[in-house]
Amino acid sequence: MLDATASQAKRVMTDRIWEDLLSEQDKQVITKAGYDREGASSWESRGMGENPMVLVIDMQRLIVGENVPILDAIEEYRTAMGDVAWDAIEHIDPFLDFAREQGLPVTYTRVVPSSYDDPDHPDLDIVDPVAPEAGDTVVDKSYASAFYGTDLLSRLVRGGHDSVVIVGNSTSGCVRATAVDAKQNGFSVVLPQECIFDRIEASHKIGLLDLWMKYAEVLETEAVKEWVETL
Repeated sequence: MLDATASQAKRVMTDRIWEDLLSEQDKQVITKAGYDREGASSWESRGMGENPMVLVIDMQRLIVGENVPILDAIEEYRTAMGDVAWDAIEHIDPFLDFAREQGLPVTYTRVVPSSYDDPDHPDLDIVDPVAPEAGDTVVDKSYASAFYGTDLLSRLVRGGHDSVVIVGNSTSGCVRATAVDAKQNGFSVVLPQECIFDRIEASHKIGLLDLWMKYAEVLETEAVKEWVETL
């Protein structure tokens, strides 16, 4: 695990993408209350663990859509994010290659909406650039959290994992729900911020801010990779 000094240095290096939303008072509250140094006061929200699993959240065709502007993508699927998703894929794809090279297990989730009678419908497929490879696991879910109604917790416990690295979408929805449940189940949570996205920019920034303050390490992807290399 990174020692406290190294971990703090990486936090300082990370570009906080939510800073432009904060008032001067907000910034002072974060600093004076110690959220920037310690996170939540009720539990250890700054831990990073030593044996992580990578969780790839809902990178499916009906959510990703075509690589076109988001306003065009939603003409095909109302849930699609178009270029917002594809911009993130440019970071997720190489990060997953790196994680596999480092021996980290990769688990995918697929949300199966109640409106789909066929769980094998092509709309629900994970898109090719970040599709599962041999040895990866795919977990189907019906709600936001990857933990609710699935065997994910059992898989983490059986594998001796103490942390999760979450990529995918959406920041304010399934990523947030999964991160909160992971923390509540005793796992450290690490979020490579370029590998996470949301259809609404404000929701994305505020979601990352809230997760960083209370539940997770939010770091630039390169900093996450440097941490993984120390394990």
